[in-house]
Amino acid sequence: MRISFDLDDTLICDPSVPAEQHVSWWRRWRYPERLRSGTRSLMAALMRRGCEIWIYTSSGRSPRYLKSWFSSCGISIEGIVNLDRHEQIVGLRGPSKFPPAFGIDLHIDDSKGVAMEGKSHQFPVLIIDPNDPHWVERVLDEVDTLIESNGRWQERRSLLNQPFDLGQFFRDCLARLSSSEQRIPAYAVAIAKPDSL
Repeated sequence: MRISFDLDDTLICDPSVPAEQHVSWWRRWRYPERLRSGTRSLMAALMRRGCEIWIYTSSGRSPRYLKSWFSSCGISIEGIVNLDRHEQIVGLRGPSKFPPAFGIDLHIDDSKGVAMEGKSHQFPVLIIDPNDPHWVERVLDEVDTLIESNGRWQERRSLLNQPFDLGQFFRDCLARLSSSEQRIPAYAVAIAKPDSL
């Protein structure tokens, strides 16, 4: 399941909202913004559920900057849609955000306008208020509901919860490599030349 988050007033809020500071002090000059409290734990919980985390923002922040900033906070971001990429794919006349164009299954935002666009263009949007202290639980509840309603996501989630059997993996690989299927390409076989005296 691919989930996207808006940045401003969703993951980055004004100083009145509790925030996390997980960037080292020597990196704060490069990454002065602070993530909303609970962001890291939410992202970790979503990754445990097998979700891909995306950022979908109407700001002009570069994907490289955002990936390195989230990485320095310990959060892996799979994809980023900024204003430039949105305009390239969706165009100027489309909605302000259109997650289906990027394969996004759920978008998290603070804007009621985006929710109205989601309703009219038929894509799911979860609205999170910047002052909601239970926003992490609301996101996880919505994701769990979507996963349970979709058999494909349920199957993927159950596979992620099973322990990985390395021995079985190697047995499966060796079974595929039967001796009759092993062919050596002609260019790999060197013809032995007799020694000349």
